[in-house]
Amino acid sequence: MKNDKKELTLKEALAKLDTLVSELNNQDVDLEAGLEKFKEGVEIIKFCREQITKAENTFKSLNQELEKSKNEDSASTLV
Repeated sequence: MKNDKKELTLKEALAKLDTLVSELNNQDVDLEAGLEKFKEGVEIIKFCREQITKAENTFKSLNQELEKSKNEDSASTLV
């Protein structure tokens, strides 16, 4: 897996988060290791939220362009 979370894809980040959750559910995890895994998980969640927000914004922008184009096409056929 890539070291820098910014290089991860959303799919890879979610897989890493799933692994961390499984590791944290292990009864044998010590406090320090568990805390580090939790911190890493928080960073991954932040990254995933950023990626999802970017995707949502791109979708909204593209949808607005499509609607604008549709309205322009409708207006030009009326003229």
